[in-house]
Amino acid sequence: MINLLRNDFYKLGKAKYFWVCLIVTVVLAAASIFLLDFTYKIGGDQMAAQMEQQQEALDENGINISTQGVPGSYEELSASGQMLSFFAGNTTLLLAVLVSLFVGSEFNNGTIKNIASRNYSRSKIYLSKLIVCVVTGVVFTLLYAAVSTVAATALWGFGDIAAGFWPDFFKAAGIELLLGSAFVSVFVMFSMLIRQNGGSLAANICFLEFISLLVMLGEIIIKKLSGRTVTLSDYLIDTNMAAVSGGLTRTIAIRGITVAVCFLAAAAMIGMVSFKKRDIK
Repeated sequence: MINLLRNDFYKLGKAKYFWVCLIVTVVLAAASIFLLDFTYKIGGDQMAAQMEQQQEALDENGINISTQGVPGSYEELSASGQMLSFFAGNTTLLLAVLVSLFVGSEFNNGTIKNIASRNYSRSKIYLSKLIVCVVTGVVFTLLYAAVSTVAATALWGFGDIAAGFWPDFFKAAGIELLLGSAFVSVFVMFSMLIRQNGGSLAANICFLEFISLLVMLGEIIIKKLSGRTVTLSDYLIDTNMAAVSGGLTRTIAIRGITVAVCFLAAAAMIGMVSFKKRDIK
């Protein structure tokens, strides 16, 4: 297992797409802060009213999204106030691309077939890919958060923090990383099921971008037809990321951890079972 992990980390580190994605992560982290700064300067005092109007529209349509925690004016911006949002799914699209290329290339190049012929169990091969991708996801997220925090501090200052800020922050950040790892587990599953760069990339991006939209559309339709509010989106990964970044409570923490563990474990089991039963061509 150690040899598999070492080899996978080495291959990923040697891949050009890994460094391209890493550089893009750094650029996006800094650019997103400057864009946010520009947006609030343009919006001025109207930001609070806009946030209130958006929340009313979301509630009216039965969409389970909250604008809680979003600054209402430029003066409210601070690095400490935005730190948790830097963990909330900002690198998932890049990770979908990275995982698809990494796992898919293993099948395209015949590398994984050679590894399986060396008497390594299919379970260990799958776990190695999953662990390497999860660790990479954590590194990318931490890097994005670090660069964003530095840029935000330079523009707005770090801001005042209350007593108990750091313990709460690290708890919430840990849950965000766990939810991000659940996304990565799903990406690895699709990549192992499809076994092609293009197909797995399409499937991962579709899962990332459209599942939440479809669920929210279903909530809107149910709200319009029956008048009842159904919150199926409470059990989606990205919705829980947003909830945690908006303010950590006991309920949100338990739900976030449960959703993350269920998605991570279910995707790993499905992917592993499929990988063990199918022939490697």
